[in-house]
Amino acid sequence: MKIHIMEVSKMKRLTVSLDDETIRKLEILAKKDNRSLSELVRVAVTSYYEIVQKETKPEHFGEFLDLLTSREHVAVDLGLWVAITDELNERASDNFWNLVRKVGEEYGIQFKERGIKNLSEMFRLLELENWAKVKEISENIYTLILVGRNETKLVRSFLEGLFNALNIDAEISEGLRKLFVKLRK
Repeated sequence: MKIHIMEVSKMKRLTVSLDDETIRKLEILAKKDNRSLSELVRVAVTSYYEIVQKETKPEHFGEFLDLLTSREHVAVDLGLWVAITDELNERASDNFWNLVRKVGEEYGIQFKERGIKNLSEMFRLLELENWAKVKEISENIYTLILVGRNETKLVRSFLEGLFNALNIDAEISEGLRKLFVKLRK
């Protein structure tokens, strides 16, 4: 990439070499947003900078967008989520918890169909969906740090269904706001 910088009043001129496909995309976006190419590049750089500053991995941004636009997932306010899981833990029937396991099994089937068999990759995808922050302790041991301690039973039931669908033999232990998953050999 060739970069040349020249100052023009409060702005600096930057010359960048781009391939034809990138130029085509820029022109489409500029026309769609009714912006100049310069303005579009400034907005793009600012947006990218904000993503990086929030310590969000830019390569996951497309995956986040896919999750929300697929209409298979929802973003829920944390306060509402805590209220929902509190109520579920107090009043949900065995039928509900079996349904959660069934949803976990459906996830397992989807993972199988996508060719995802590695537990690290499965947990990475679940982490993108904000189920938990996942720490890989070793090849066979994982710690899932949950958003709140009231969701332990929900996530555990879900994982039991997921592991069942994928024939994964794992021990799940509960901690305070954490689940520990140990693969059995």
